Amino acid sequence: MGKGAAGPGVGLQLGARAELQLRPGVLQSLRLLPLGSDALRETVEQALIDNPMLERSPGTTCPGCGRHHRSSTCPRCPSVLRYAVQDPAVTPFDNLEAAAACEIRSDCRSALPVLIAHLTGRGLLDAEPDRIAAAHDLPADVVVEAVRAIKAAGPVGVAETSVRDLLVAQAHELVATGVAAPWIVELVRNDLEAVAANDVDTVAQKLCISPAEVGEAFCLVRERLRPVAVVEIPEGPEFTAFPDVFVYRAADGHVEVEVPDSGWFGLALAEVQPAVLADAYASAWLAGHEREARELLRQVDTRASVLRRVATYLVDRQAGYFDGGPAAHVPLTRTDVARALGLHPSTVSRCVRGKTMRRPDGRIAALADLLGGAVAIKARIAELAAAGRVSDARLCRALADSGYVVARRTVAKYRAELGIEAGGLRRS
Repeated sequence: MGKGAAGPGVGLQLGARAELQLRPGVLQSLRLLPLGSDALRETVEQALIDNPMLERSPGTTCPGCGRHHRSSTCPRCPSVLRYAVQDPAVTPFDNLEAAAACEIRSDCRSALPVLIAHLTGRGLLDAEPDRIAAAHDLPADVVVEAVRAIKAAGPVGVAETSVRDLLVAQAHELVATGVAAPWIVELVRNDLEAVAANDVDTVAQKLCISPAEVGEAFCLVRERLRPVAVVEIPEGPEFTAFPDVFVYRAADGHVEVEVPDSGWFGLALAEVQPAVLADAYASAWLAGHEREARELLRQVDTRASVLRRVATYLVDRQAGYFDGGPAAHVPLTRTDVARALGLHPSTVSRCVRGKTMRRPDGRIAALADLLGGAVAIKARIAELAAAGRVSDARLCRALADSGYVVARRTVAKYRAELGIEAGGLRRS
């Protein structure tokens, strides 16, 4: 039995395609693959308690990403960044620098604290970016990149220079999510005074829109827009655990994928004193625990290796989705991924099911969001329906003009899934 401690990360690399066919030995190696991040951490922590041959190397655990590291700061998270849903009334500026640091180019990161210091309580910049650059002797392009990163990582409207621009940014978000028609942006940019005076008729005549639709838009502006950049509680599942996959943006703009392995958790085989090994009974007792410890390290690294392969392929195929949103989503199925990587389809399913990822902008999303065959089509339907009442036949023609050939009955199904009634009315 070896005495030396294993280095961080057992270094298990899965290369051959045949290695991941459904043979009994491989199935045992993939035993941890279906586990989400919480269950995996519980398994690791319990093993550290139960197995005297397993230990965690010296260091600390980052409260932001959960990585075990020996330095005083996490190499990826410059400060605390937790992945829990925040209270909607709390501005997230305390964590904004950490979130933006994951988005910005590394050569511009030093400008982040300067820009954060110029944010007012509303989340607005107290000066134009060029004036901030001049005041701090920073290159203009570095400040522009810092502003872009803050906007990408922060709440909608942050880092604008006026309340009107902040509200316009929020209006753009309503359009992008299919809640409002595109003309609401012009309404917010040019006619807020009319909204305050409830002058429906003037706006209706100016924009050539019915007074009823203008009245609905007025209600949206009053109910959904706020003169302050705050975090809204997202609809859908709440992800409060550490993610299973971390997607970072590198200095050159491409994205990188990390998946926690045994080195991430700081796991290693424990050192054994020669005097203990000299005792036959103690040596035999520890030998069983060593086999179990090595097997756990192997399974943790197997899970990381397979999940990393799948996640990297998904992220590479959907690179445009991170920047362009649902409209840039590429149709991709689990079978497509399995065929491209030489995996069994069930292996891909176990990789994706229940897993979450940290996007480059800091948001947590389901890894399965990178799969699907109709994400872009549904986004286009929502956009068309938000512009006015549109029949299924007209939606089919408009989709065809955009390069999506879809049957009318399929359009009706997608429209129903989006909660949009026939004719383009969104259900309340």
